Amino acid sequence: MSNEVDMIMQWQKTKDPVLFSELSMRYKPVIESVVGHYRTVGVSPSTLRANAQSQMIKAFNSYDPTLGTQPITHIYNNLKKVQRVASESLISGHIPEARNLKRATFRTAVINLTDRLGYEPNIDQISDELGWNRKESARMINELSGETTASKASFDFYGNAVQAESKDKALADYLYQELEDKDKVIFEHTFGYAGKPILSNKDIAKKLNVNDMWITRRKRAMSNKIASYR
Repeated sequence: MSNEVDMIMQWQKTKDPVLFSELSMRYKPVIESVVGHYRTVGVSPSTLRANAQSQMIKAFNSYDPTLGTQPITHIYNNLKKVQRVASESLISGHIPEARNLKRATFRTAVINLTDRLGYEPNIDQISDELGWNRKESARMINELSGETTASKASFDFYGNAVQAESKDKALADYLYQELEDKDKVIFEHTFGYAGKPILSNKDIAKKLNVNDMWITRRKRAMSNKIASYR
């Protein structure tokens, strides 16, 4: 197998971000070529690039060397789907409004990260991907969900109805930064942190591709850490 095939197969198993970064750099010229080819009035290069990135990730996930196709061919076949974005916009004559474009960019970034990581990204991962601050990302989550998510939480953050003293918010912000990536997702969906909806252990487990008991254990460890900080 070629080096690219080995790398893709290894990434499918590990979801190693360093490996993904190297793969992305190798195929970046392909992405830019597709974006340049399908660029049309009404579709920004950033929108096409985000869509192309999403299709490339799907290609990495679905690549099967036993079918005899080279990675570059498989990736190009997936990237043809980017044409739909350009064609639909050209036919409709629709030019997205700035806010709608920002929403689309946010959704695509979340989809890309989920495909890349194998689980729902936390607010820090989303913000890093987009180059946004956490409040801006949280505001977008609230806007897209259309609901107040912290109504059942013991404390509240970033624009929702205040239900706790500021010391609780400061404690939560401090604790959040101390958590591992998957624990951050648990924290977000437990307390409605950064605009995420509050979910049951079962639903959180589905988002992280783990079992309910793992969530229970992580919550218990998190609870002990909160108690010690208090």
